[in-house]
Amino acid sequence: MVDRIKVSDIQCIIEQAGVLIKEVYDKRNFNVELKGDNTPVTEADKISSEYITSALKKLYPEIPVISEEASLPVYEEREKWVYAWIIDPLDGTKEFIYRNGRFCINIALVEKGKPVFGMINSVCDGEILWAFASGEKGIVKKGKEEALSGIGEKSSKLRVAVSRFHITEWELRYVDYLKSLGHDVELVPLGASSKHCLLAKGEVDICPKFGKCSEWDVAAGQVLVEATGGCVVNAETGGEVRYNKQNMISPPFVMFGKRVYDEIKEGNKTFLDFKAKSVVKNDYLGARRNEIKKQDIMEKQYAKELVEFIHESPTNFHAVANAKKELLGNGYKQLFSGEAWQIEKGGKYFVTKNHSSLFAFEIGSGEIAEEGFKIICAHSDSPTFKIKPNAAMPVAGKYLKLNTEVYGGPIMYTWFDRPLSMAGRVMLRSLNPLKPATQFVNFKRPLMVIPHIAIHFNRAVNDQGNPLSKQKDMLPVIAMINETFEKDNYLVKLIAEEMGVSQEDILDFDLTLYEYEKGCLFGANEEFISSGKLDDLAMAHAGLKAFVASEKCRKTKILAIFDNEEVGSGTKQGAGSPILRTIVERIVFGLGGKPEDLYRAIHNSFMISADMAHALHPNYVEKHDPTNHPVINGGPVIKINANQKYITDGDSAAVFKTICKMAGVPCQEFVNHSDMAGGSTLGNILLSQMEMRGVDIGNPMWAMHSVRETGGVLDHAYVIKAFTTFYNI
Repeated sequence: MVDRIKVSDIQCIIEQAGVLIKEVYDKRNFNVELKGDNTPVTEADKISSEYITSALKKLYPEIPVISEEASLPVYEEREKWVYAWIIDPLDGTKEFIYRNGRFCINIALVEKGKPVFGMINSVCDGEILWAFASGEKGIVKKGKEEALSGIGEKSSKLRVAVSRFHITEWELRYVDYLKSLGHDVELVPLGASSKHCLLAKGEVDICPKFGKCSEWDVAAGQVLVEATGGCVVNAETGGEVRYNKQNMISPPFVMFGKRVYDEIKEGNKTFLDFKAKSVVKNDYLGARRNEIKKQDIMEKQYAKELVEFIHESPTNFHAVANAKKELLGNGYKQLFSGEAWQIEKGGKYFVTKNHSSLFAFEIGSGEIAEEGFKIICAHSDSPTFKIKPNAAMPVAGKYLKLNTEVYGGPIMYTWFDRPLSMAGRVMLRSLNPLKPATQFVNFKRPLMVIPHIAIHFNRAVNDQGNPLSKQKDMLPVIAMINETFEKDNYLVKLIAEEMGVSQEDILDFDLTLYEYEKGCLFGANEEFISSGKLDDLAMAHAGLKAFVASEKCRKTKILAIFDNEEVGSGTKQGAGSPILRTIVERIVFGLGGKPEDLYRAIHNSFMISADMAHALHPNYVEKHDPTNHPVINGGPVIKINANQKYITDGDSAAVFKTICKMAGVPCQEFVNHSDMAGGSTLGNILLSQMEMRGVDIGNPMWAMHSVRETGGVLDHAYVIKAFTTFYNI
């Protein structure tokens, strides 16, 4: 039977399936559904499955077909089969949805449970790899047949291919084991069967897979790897990986490329050492094997990256500096408002204002007037306390406290009795009196505390509360005064010492307080994020992650991170200024457009105003709308208000719901309790400058404006996926 398989016939089928998939992919607005196992499926999966199944049955009517997207015949029937096709009509549906091009089509033929032929089409790469178990193999690159040797460029590192979206702690433990052997390991995150193709080409060395995986994900890849001199090992038994089993779930396995398998054959058994296998086996067979991948390593990794981003961004200035660093590292060029801009299609740029707001944009390939802009907006500031001038205030000749002014609307009593530090911007003397030099400072150590009065002086505090005076009760203590203490210019001296500059060079400063303790994940399953400044650095971080990860497209993408939202946005760097409108104008006119092109571009644009939202509070359910109460880890929240405090309407809500569906993430809706006034955000302020379509959204959270807020691990991953999908449309 294997002798009857014509490579050219299967190649025609898999190429045509690729054409059908690409038609849906290029259409961009395609249907996404969730299957029973909570994984997404698109119309492209279904179209490809129907075509491949029909074509294979026409050519080889005696060989049954097993497809991921078709009903599975009962095992009592299947176990009698000698041969069977096992196909994945679109391997990497999430890659397809997120539009990163790393999806494939897999076709394998198995004989008595062993794969004997495999072919993989990397659709967007224009590559088709094929092989027989006998060793015959080849690769077709954009229609041209080439040799497939399994030998790639030499590397001093051990290159380990892992799943981009589904890497688990078990794979990472195996990687740690490899490192313990002295290997310099390089993790190569890839999607779908791209990992197997790179193994077959010798461009990576090992691919461990210990999470949930199905036979149609693996069978074709196994033939390719083994035909090019590699090996596939069942990590439970150390033996073969078998197919057409009762449940169609693959066991944990490790694929070794030729380079490593040659070492194994020469006697190096460390890659298969019992310790590595036992860790894999014991964990893999545990109860966590079957849990749905809603809180896997990558989702926690996003949350940990957010915590780190916030920790390194104690002020709006630092947040913008960190975003700037990320953009520069991804090839974006900084422009300056006071200079002429030379921009071109495909160019990647950003500009800052006041060191506290940032606007990044990537010019699309289409005509700007027709395509318009895709904009995500967030803000960099959070409620805090700002240090006043002449801040030193001695108390009873013993304590020194600092005079502060409340910024925004913090929940003030949450700031009591916590180690606090301070950070911000310092202006230094320069040669140009109109442009002082600017440096940032972050003390990065616990410097002060705002002490609460003991219960013994206010016995009714837990029953009647403690009304707080912003001027009297909220002043932090920074030092003890002794005989050698010099209180005059104390703060300036402290700043100068920290920065290593002369006191005389310090002209002024913008310093604020922040909670010193770093954020963390918590909960029985680490499902929550605890941190200050989630409002709104969580949205700024998510927007930044999506912006740099998204692919080039016809529309021009903008990420706008404004300042001063917490105090009304009425500054030159705030959403109430014309800064975003000015940038849009400079882009249109810089590309040769005219005012008419600007008006058309604005009309053809869409904006997501991203500011955090309120989650249902477990102790105050009555404060929420009776039928619309989003929950943490339930997905991003569409914010709606009949009196238009939010810009969302039926049209824009439908757009964002569609984006979430395409991304395979849930979304929720928030409406205020009708007896309570709600807040406002960036959206309406921005639309006073430009009349474009837009939606107000945010991730659900508890304790907004507390010094320590709570959000969801899943929600942060969800919104990054939704934003990435939006930018990729």
